[in-house]
Amino acid sequence: MKQYFEHLRTVEEVKRWYRHLAQEHHPDRGGDLRTMQEVNAQYHAKLRALNGQESQKEDGSSYQYRYDQAVEEAVAAKISELLALNLPVECALIGTWLWVTGETRPWKEQLKALGFRWHPTRVCWFWHEGKWKGGHSRAGLDGLAMRYGYKPVRAGKSSRFEAIE
Repeated sequence: MKQYFEHLRTVEEVKRWYRHLAQEHHPDRGGDLRTMQEVNAQYHAKLRALNGQESQKEDGSSYQYRYDQAVEEAVAAKISELLALNLPVECALIGTWLWVTGETRPWKEQLKALGFRWHPTRVCWFWHEGKWKGGHSRAGLDGLAMRYGYKPVRAGKSSRFEAIE
């Protein structure tokens, strides 16, 4: 059996690699269902193994990752649903929040049907499992990405967010 996450050491690396593997192996994108199921199983096993890992933020402070199986499974399911639509938009996984950017107006109803909500300040769609227990941040997506271990990668006028390797 192929080991998809064995070489990764941080939560950020695992989540970035999962997004890549999901795009590659998702059945609605030409992948194999059995392979995708194995990727999902290994993803959750690796995140469980990283429970309690201390990570460094850009500002020098640290935080501790806590694995929550229900939340992580909901995030993986939502990514799968989003990929199944095959929309020409950018999707960023920042922590356990999904952010959708790009030319989203034509896909407004599909995103709403998936449970995404419009964020007027950040001018993009977002999804999060359950109620948010924290405060509100004034940071833009770039700031959130840097705070939670991601960095923005610019390509022309659009932004993409990828995990720091």
